Amino acid sequence: MPKKFWQFRNQAGGKSAELLLYGDISDTSWWGDEVTPKQFTEELNALGAVTEITVRINSGGGDVFAAQTIGNQLEQHSAKVTARIDGLCASAATIIASHCDKVIAANDSTYMVHPVRLGICGYAGAVELQEYLNALAAITENIIGLYMKKTGRDKDEITGWMDATSWWTAAQAKENGFVDELTDDTQEAVVENRNGLLFVNSVNTGLPFDKAPKFVQDSLTAGAAAGRPANKKPAGEPEENKEVQDMDIKTVDDLRKAYPALVDQIEQAATAAAVNAERERIKGIEDVALPGSEELTAKAKFEEPMSVSDFAVALVKGAKTKGAAFLDAMREDGEESGAGEVDNTPAPEDKDPVNATKARAKADAEAYLESKKGRK
Repeated sequence: MPKKFWQFRNQAGGKSAELLLYGDISDTSWWGDEVTPKQFTEELNALGAVTEITVRINSGGGDVFAAQTIGNQLEQHSAKVTARIDGLCASAATIIASHCDKVIAANDSTYMVHPVRLGICGYAGAVELQEYLNALAAITENIIGLYMKKTGRDKDEITGWMDATSWWTAAQAKENGFVDELTDDTQEAVVENRNGLLFVNSVNTGLPFDKAPKFVQDSLTAGAAAGRPANKKPAGEPEENKEVQDMDIKTVDDLRKAYPALVDQIEQAATAAAVNAERERIKGIEDVALPGSEELTAKAKFEEPMSVSDFAVALVKGAKTKGAAFLDAMREDGEESGAGEVDNTPAPEDKDPVNATKARAKADAEAYLESKKGRK
C-alpha cells in the first residue's frame, strides 16, 4: 500500500470537511498506481453530502498526475471547495489550488510556479527522448490551460512565468490571479534553513536555501527579529543538527504542524498495526472454530468481537451445554417411550402350528442322534 500523503478531517456527520495536504504530493509516483487514487476517491466519497470542503495546503509540490487527479475530483465534487494556503503552495500543489472554487492565502504565504520536469530512469535513445519531450509538451500545455482558466491571463504571460520559475508573495500571487483573497487568520509562516535546504512550516521544499528568492530568505531574519520560532539546535547537539525547532508544542495540532510527516507516519503505523491485529484475531477464531459452532463464530468475529482465548472458552462452554442438553433429551425420549417398564418375563409360547412343528422335528432329531451315540 503506497503511503498516503493526504488526510481528511472533520468528517463526523457535519456538512463541511477538511483535506490536509502538508508535504510532498505523493512520495511515490501516482502514474500507473491503481491503489492510491482509488483510496483517495473512496475517502472523498465517504464524506457524504458535505456542502463545503476546505483544502489546507503547505506543500512544495510533487507528482503532477497525482495533483491533476485530486484537482479534477475536487472540481467535480458538488461541494464548494476552498483552498487555504497556510505556508507554501509550489509546483504541483498549485495545480490542486487552481482547481478549487476559491483560493485564500495567508498574507505571508509563498506561491511558486516553474517548468515541468520529468524524471528519466536508465538509458534512452533518440526515439525515447522524443517521447519524453512529447510528454513534457503535453503536460505543460495542460497546466498552462489550467492556469489560464484560473487567472484569466494569456498563454504567453503564463508560459513566461513558468519558464522563469516565479516565486511570489501572497499579494503578488493575488495580483497575478492565482489567489482570490488574503487573510491574517493563519499564523505567520516559519521559514528555515535546515542544512542548506529551504523549509516552510517544517515542510521541505526540496530547494537549496540560497536558491530561494530574496524575500523568502529575508523572512528568516524577519521572523527571528519578530520573536517567532527560529531554527535552533538542541542543547548539547552539534551545530550541523538543524532538524529541531524551538517550538512550544502543547496540542496534537501543534505537533502536526511542526512535524506533519512524522505524525502521519505514526498514524499510519497505528492503523496498520490495528488492521493486522484484527486479521490475526479473525484468523485465530476461524482456526479454533468447530463444526456446528457457526452462529457463535459469526458473533465472535463481527457482532460481539472477542479475543481468541475468550472465544475458545465460550466454545467449550457451548459444547458442554449442548452435551448436557443431548443427554437430557435422550433421557426424556426413553421415559416417553416406556422402555423402562419392560420386564424380563420370558416370551409366551409360540402358538403358530408351523413353528411348533419345526420345533418338535428339531427335538426329535436331536434325541435320535443321542440314542445312536449310546449304542456304540
